[in-house]
Amino acid sequence: MRVRCHDCGTETEFTLEGWRCDCGGAWEPATLPDFDPEKINPEDRSIWRYGKLLGLDVRSPFRRMGVGWTPLVPVKFGKHDIYLKLEYLSPSGSFKDRGVNAMVNQLAVMGAKTVVEDSSGNAGASLAAHAARFGLRAQIYVPAYASPAKQHQIAVYGAAVRPIPGLRKAAEEAAQAAVGPGTAYASHAYNPAYLAGQVTAAYEIWEQLGRRAPDWIFLPTAQGGQFLGLWFGFSRLLAAGLVDHLPRLIAVQAARVAPIYKAWKEGLDRIPAVEPAGKTVAEGVAILQPVRDRRLLQALRETNGMALAVEEEAILEAQGALAGLGYYVEPTSAVAVAGFQAVAEGIGEGETVIIPLTGNGLKGAPTKV
Repeated sequence: MRVRCHDCGTETEFTLEGWRCDCGGAWEPATLPDFDPEKINPEDRSIWRYGKLLGLDVRSPFRRMGVGWTPLVPVKFGKHDIYLKLEYLSPSGSFKDRGVNAMVNQLAVMGAKTVVEDSSGNAGASLAAHAARFGLRAQIYVPAYASPAKQHQIAVYGAAVRPIPGLRKAAEEAAQAAVGPGTAYASHAYNPAYLAGQVTAAYEIWEQLGRRAPDWIFLPTAQGGQFLGLWFGFSRLLAAGLVDHLPRLIAVQAARVAPIYKAWKEGLDRIPAVEPAGKTVAEGVAILQPVRDRRLLQALRETNGMALAVEEEAILEAQGALAGLGYYVEPTSAVAVAGFQAVAEGIGEGETVIIPLTGNGLKGAPTKV
């Protein structure tokens, strides 16, 4: 797999040992193939429907997991008609499966036998599930504060769970230190194949909307893999002349941990690390500094997007509002809905809004909503 570092411009072949660029930047696919509808496999109802369009060394899966082609459901939310994309119906209960499925297939073809990841829960659970399916060993380093439900889910698949005290960064450092011969750092933050897998959400939305682009997409954003995947995907559709605009991508964060929002509001070119203003119920977005910071800010600019920061009360209210419609999601997923509610009055009548529901509500501790 050819990869490129956006930070310094280096291009090379991806290896298990070289999980990031020597400059410290994250790899991304060197080039995504031009989007050609003729390359869609109409018989496949998974991310591998687009296997020829992802720039991976594998175009069909070694083992099926049933990841992708999640429902896009129209609902009435307040005064607006919007679409919910039910990513939490993925096998491990979160949108992370979309990227992890592509990543594990790529790592398997490269000869990985053990995979290591740091995660607040969902990425670790997804990797543990895939490791079990592919017959790989898995070690998942989690912040000690991570939801007990998520830690239990990781362990159920047979992965070794390593709780690490302190901030989220401590788990990342512990996981990276554990990488050695035969061990792949299967990071949802750094891995380029993970990013390629997230591109498939854009292609699905395009097909499910009748081959057109939406006007707005609201996303809970931490490391931003889903956010960037949608940007890359719709950019390829635009380059192919198959859509006439890019959707406005809205990065929504919890106000207590909001580095993207802070950098965007201040007009910065990089995203500095922030000190958390307290613990947030949306643990999945409690990232102090995203790895792909330049790309996130670039995507916000090029899509005429915006970053939002929402308070804890708004997150829980949004979780309750979704439950009132029959959709039970974890607080991290409800962050996007809270962001939508904050700017809904500025959305024009007839504009198409999509909110991916990223994580099942059963993954977190019960909260009053």
